[in-house]
Amino acid sequence: MIFINCSNKKIGRISSVISKILINFIFLKKKINIFFYNIENILIKNFFFINHSGYIGNLKILKKEKIFLLKKSIFRMLPKNKIRKKIMKNIFFLKNNI
Repeated sequence: MIFINCSNKKIGRISSVISKILINFIFLKKKINIFFYNIENILIKNFFFINHSGYIGNLKILKKEKIFLLKKSIFRMLPKNKIRKKIMKNIFFLKNNI
């Protein structure tokens, strides 16, 4: 089990380190659980998520929570195969501070 304090850290740095740890543990076929806390204090420049369907004039800018942005960044840094969803089940986000 790994507990990560997210206060005053950048979202990209956290997600890249965690994705590397998860990939190595899955390669060694060991189970690991990762818990994030103090998510409200993550340093993020933009709080929005851009969605575009491909049609002209259909750009949607959505304001999202920090938990959603952290999940999405870790999910996109993992390898694109069948194991990706199983890996994401081992990550837990705690809303309350410890």
